[in-house]
Amino acid sequence: MENRVPDKHRLSRINVKTSILKIEKPQKKTYIYGLGTAGKWLATSLRSEVAGFIDSDKKKSTKKFNQIPVYSPSEAKLVLDSNSYVIVTVLDIQDVIENVLALPTKDWVALGCYLNDTKVDVTLLGENISYIEYALKAVEECHKAYFSKDKLFLKAIDVVITERCSLKCKDCSNLMQYYSSPDNIPFEEIIKDFDKLLNTVDHVYELRLIGGEPFMNKDIYRILRHLCNEKKINKIVIYTNATIPLKTDQLDVLKNHKIVFSVTDYGNLSRNTSKVINTLQENKIPYRHYPPQNWTDSGVIHDHKRNTKEMEELFDQCCGKNLLTATDGLLFRCPFAANAHRLKAIPFDKKNSIPLGSSKSDITDYTSKISYLPACNYCKGRSYDSPEIEPAIQTKKPLKYKVYNLVDVS
Repeated sequence: MENRVPDKHRLSRINVKTSILKIEKPQKKTYIYGLGTAGKWLATSLRSEVAGFIDSDKKKSTKKFNQIPVYSPSEAKLVLDSNSYVIVTVLDIQDVIENVLALPTKDWVALGCYLNDTKVDVTLLGENISYIEYALKAVEECHKAYFSKDKLFLKAIDVVITERCSLKCKDCSNLMQYYSSPDNIPFEEIIKDFDKLLNTVDHVYELRLIGGEPFMNKDIYRILRHLCNEKKINKIVIYTNATIPLKTDQLDVLKNHKIVFSVTDYGNLSRNTSKVINTLQENKIPYRHYPPQNWTDSGVIHDHKRNTKEMEELFDQCCGKNLLTATDGLLFRCPFAANAHRLKAIPFDKKNSIPLGSSKSDITDYTSKISYLPACNYCKGRSYDSPEIEPAIQTKKPLKYKVYNLVDVS
């Protein structure tokens, strides 16, 4: 791979003025790699015309944004030429860098290197400004960390704080539908695990509290108070289904500048969604509010008897392979591997995870250099082009699952 840092003369084309990034010399056709929040914001903010988007998600490549076409990486190779200019806005830049380098143009930049706490003064498809700024800051931190070689930066880590959920979705990709006696993870265990990790890691941009439903754990406010004091953590995102009202006597911790809410609106399944949203709005707590979306039939545990090549192909196409998940003193690449382990549904294999107290080099290798997990054999897969299913279908009882060969293969 060539030098990851673009030449300085390429970067001079982008100039940050207040909240707007604009191309000073728009002789070249501009393409944005990544149709996410940052990419959409950039398209609405650039003062010059954007010729197209590039995105690895095949579902997005059939759509348009503000009449701007979206191309897959393979299509982009045919559309772009040496007179094209590419701005990468993807959070996980390490996953797309190969595609970027394979494009006909060598003229590209990483957006995050030039955001510098960019403030937003334009709205974006109903997203509130605080959320857009949060998303841009994530891109900034991820891109700058990618070009830095001396620090261990982790973009995001999911922290399982409970197996309990106020809903019973039979297709939950986090496998909560299989827990017959769900329990909360003790406060002491959560803090102990993260103390181990933070002794090695230099910076975690986003810590994501998940379950289950995080507010089923009555210690959540205590957990938040502790984590908000961790200097190595930028943001703490709470993923909630808004079925449980927020405690008004705990609003001081929720108003901490590190806290962000990600609220999934399950409609009639939750009577408290409006109440939760109103509380967040009244207290100016950053949040994102959206319906359940992009559900696939990935919440299934099955021995597919795949060989190494097949598991590598599944892993390569997986949209969840960078959802780092911490539980049981271990760091997993994805929530499927983490919860299949917790359920003891698949054989224990050291290659599926790494101890939270591992060395910086070992964590770096695990989070960026592996080509598959043994757990991939038991997963149906979460590729970008997987067919979508109806979300949030409820089940009255926990689902049964087969336990596969509980043999320690370490």
